[in-house]
Amino acid sequence: MYSKFKKSLSAIPLSLLLLSLDASATQLVDGCYATHQQVNISAREQNRLAIDGRRIGTVVPSQKGVISYVKDEQAGALYFTLASDTPNSGTVTLFVSDEQNPAATCKLILVPRPIAGEEIIIKPPAEARTSAAGRKGGDGRALAYQRHAKDMILQMADEESRDLEAIPVNQEIPLWKEARLVMLSKYLDGDLVGEKYRLTNVSDNDMLLVEQELYRKGVVAVVIENHTLPSKGQTLIFIVRGRKDNE
Repeated sequence: MYSKFKKSLSAIPLSLLLLSLDASATQLVDGCYATHQQVNISAREQNRLAIDGRRIGTVVPSQKGVISYVKDEQAGALYFTLASDTPNSGTVTLFVSDEQNPAATCKLILVPRPIAGEEIIIKPPAEARTSAAGRKGGDGRALAYQRHAKDMILQMADEESRDLEAIPVNQEIPLWKEARLVMLSKYLDGDLVGEKYRLTNVSDNDMLLVEQELYRKGVVAVVIENHTLPSKGQTLIFIVRGRKDNE
């Protein structure tokens, strides 16, 4: 089971595995000018769409009338939500271009979820980016940090991996009355800490889990193995966070 899960994780775009260190959720989208990229959005609340260092020029949905939006003319960003009559169980494709290079089109697949409003930031094509050298260095460090977090999740999901030593914990963590959460083990690797949990649905109803519910300060990445749990069903959850001074 874990080897299959590991393969599925490898196929997930890194931007969808990462959580912001802030209280809000920000998804950084790279590569959407070459191929479709999938992002989560709130099915009910306003979401924000922007292009890094540029102003949005046009936004065209694959189906007319599926989104309602207001453009922030000053910032060049877009605030949008699903139209009231749009089903929130399917997906919506958006074609986005910027004012600087209107011929280049970013293709986004929006996945409505029962979550708080999302911020989506598109990165322009690499050959057209005009960032200062210092900013490029910062982006490189951030990318390395993000890849480190992804690698930790892949290793935690693979029980045969010997690259990380599991520290047994087996401690129950208070969460919700409908769920029982147990921290199974902890992993230390440089400036990051990985935590492996088992969550059990102890209610009589089905349970829908979303990564945003597990946000807390310092978290870098969260992956849930199964998002929908029947009564008494279980799932593994993997969390990567920054390492504290006393760890």
